[in-house]
This record gives sequence, C-alpha cells and structure tokens, in this order.
Amino acid sequence: MDKVRLNAQKRQALKKTWADTVYNKTPMQVDDDLKSAINGFYETRDYVWDGVISPMVEQFYPTADMQVIKKYERSDDYRSMTTTDHCFVFKNIESDDREQRYNFELTNDMFNALYHYELQAKGNQATIEVEYNQTKRNENPHYHEKCNALHSDYKAVAQLNGHNEDSALNRASGYHSDKPSESDFGKFIKTVISGGCHSRAMACSDEQWTMLRHFERAKSLLITSHIELWKAKNNLIQGMNSVIDQAKFLDEVKEYWTDVESCVDLSTGNAIGSEVVIVSDDMKDLLQQTVNIRQANKTTESVGVVQSKGFAMVN
Repeated sequence: MDKVRLNAQKRQALKKTWADTVYNKTPMQVDDDLKSAINGFYETRDYVWDGVISPMVEQFYPTADMQVIKKYERSDDYRSMTTTDHCFVFKNIESDDREQRYNFELTNDMFNALYHYELQAKGNQATIEVEYNQTKRNENPHYHEKCNALHSDYKAVAQLNGHNEDSALNRASGYHSDKPSESDFGKFIKTVISGGCHSRAMACSDEQWTMLRHFERAKSLLITSHIELWKAKNNLIQGMNSVIDQAKFLDEVKEYWTDVESCVDLSTGNAIGSEVVIVSDDMKDLLQQTVNIRQANKTTESVGVVQSKGFAMVN
C-alpha cells in the first residue's frame, strides 16, 4: 500500500482534527480541575449570597423601604434615589483589613471558564481569549471572528445549563447593546440607595469577611484553572503541530499519533512534504499518554454500553 504523502491541505486537516481531539476527546487532570473549580464557584457564590450579601443588604437597605422610595422617585430623573446593583463594599470591623469591593458580575474570562464544555460543544474555541491574554499577541487571523461566535452563544449555553442569570451577569459586566432586565438576574440583584459603591460600604463580622474572601478565591481559582487547561492542551497541540509540519508522510505522524487514521481520513492526494520530524522524549510521552487516555475511555464506554444492554463482559 502506497504511503500517504502530506500537503498543506492535509496538514491543516490534521492540525484541526488534533486540536479537536485534544480539547474534546482527551480528558486530562486539568479537565477535572476545571470542573471542580466550576462546581466550587457555584457552591461558594450561592452560600455567600444567601449567607452574607442578602441578609446584610436587607439589614442596611430593607427591601420594604427601598420599594417605597422607588415608588415615589421619578424614573426620568438622573438623580434617582435608588439603584439596582450586584456589587457591594464591605469592611471587616474586627480587623485592620481595608474595605473590599465584591462584584457578582461575570467577566468574559469567568464565563468562558464556567461554560468551557458547553461552548466547545457548539464548535467554539472556549480558550481563544485565554490564548490571546497569555501570548499577548494576536497570531490568529480569525481571532475576532472566533470571539464574536463565542460571545453569541453565551445566552444559549447559560439557558441550557439552567443558569439564565449568568448571561445577565455577564452582560452587566461590559458594554452591551442588549441590556438585561432586573428579572433576568434572578436572585443576584439588590435595590440600594443610589451613589458610588464605596459610599454604601457595610460593616461585617470576621466570619462574614472570611466567607466573602472564599468567594474571591473561588473566582480566582476558576480563571486560573481555565488558564492551566489551555496551557496543558496547547502544549500538546503545539507539539503535534511541530510533528505535522516536519513530516513528509502520514506514517511519520502516526508514530506519535497512533490512532490518527481513526480520527481523520487522508487517503487521497500526493503532494511532497517537508523535513524529518524531531520530537523531544517528553513530548513523545505526552502524545502517547493522550492515545492511552482515549483508548481507556473507549474501553470504558464499551463496557457501559454492553452492561446497559444486560450483558456481562468476559475476559
């Protein structure tokens, strides 16, 4: 059987398929870490809002009082007496810590991390903005196009995930033409006296302060976990891209991507390739690990399918 020669089109197809394979079909420790950070963020956000934000705002700005004030203020007056907010300032009265601002809005970085898998499932590159922020350069000619596609799916993935409020909290964090209504935020909105955040600083206990700090750590861990996922996946992608760029025949790629033929069909074409491939031992090990992971997953899935049909696997 003739060897399959590689040309520019085939190399591009291999790279695209490899990126998809690494991101969507090769679970790694960084995936588990991100999923743990996502769960931790939601749990922390709920108990901090319910345990600190809601009772403290109610104490300082009772809902009944705010509704009365809001009822009699003029909606067209830029000096309205109340405002709705998701950002609050607290001061720990039991320590020397400076007052701190706690914001429940979702930046794009946070949203991309929270919905990484849902955005990937829609064909997006959920780490495109992480890549840009980490490399500090825009080498991807389709960067803005990919970002626009990513952002256009925000509302849909939030609704699918049962967290409609996340879309509103994201839109509130930037300049969007589609402004959310108060009802879009679910419970994550409060009516307070108008004015700057720091003019509404509220005193809290050390216990409440600790809970608030947990929320900040959960946000930081969420973003950091997404960055670490990109670093690990990008390392594998760049390693294989180097193999593909230097290989003349598909067999040279197959040496490091042993299940390549089950991932992509390159059985046609006859263009000349480039140089002989050179890969470090560490990268060889990493590339082989991705194959082992996928093979293990296929075995697990096969066992699950057989067992679900009422059969037992016999070695």
